[in-house]
Amino acid sequence: MTNLYVKTLERLIILGLVVMVVLTFTSAVIRFIPGHGGIYWAEEVSRYVSIWVVFLAAGLGVRFWIHLNVDVFTILLPKTAQTWLMVLCLALMLVFQAVLIWFGTQLTLSNHAQQSASLQMPMSFAYAAIPVGALIMFGETLRLIVREIRGKPRE
Repeated sequence: MTNLYVKTLERLIILGLVVMVVLTFTSAVIRFIPGHGGIYWAEEVSRYVSIWVVFLAAGLGVRFWIHLNVDVFTILLPKTAQTWLMVLCLALMLVFQAVLIWFGTQLTLSNHAQQSASLQMPMSFAYAAIPVGALIMFGETLRLIVREIRGKPRE
């Protein structure tokens, strides 16, 4: 089940990147055809897909521990102190992610009536990336806390 979850996120991220590249490239090429101005909605789609890719990838970044981590001082501490300092840092991450979930949900719900400029879609579809990505990060951070307390190595 975990593998399916990770593979699904990876495929969504890759699909988003492919959509952004193909759409932007195609729109740019069409601009060189006389009488055509490109795809008018391509920039908007690329922007919103980019937002979703960033928030989905952030969850995987937490899972695989690839976010920036400065450990120059923590490696000098005893192993037990390192573990508890890491748990404290992860708990602070949970607080930040909870704030993202709360305010991201509020932002998503309050902007449902607003429509995007080109596509005329509800802006809540774009803003929903914030609470969805934060929920993924929250779950992954909880998983890391449990692993730290159990003393298992990071993936």
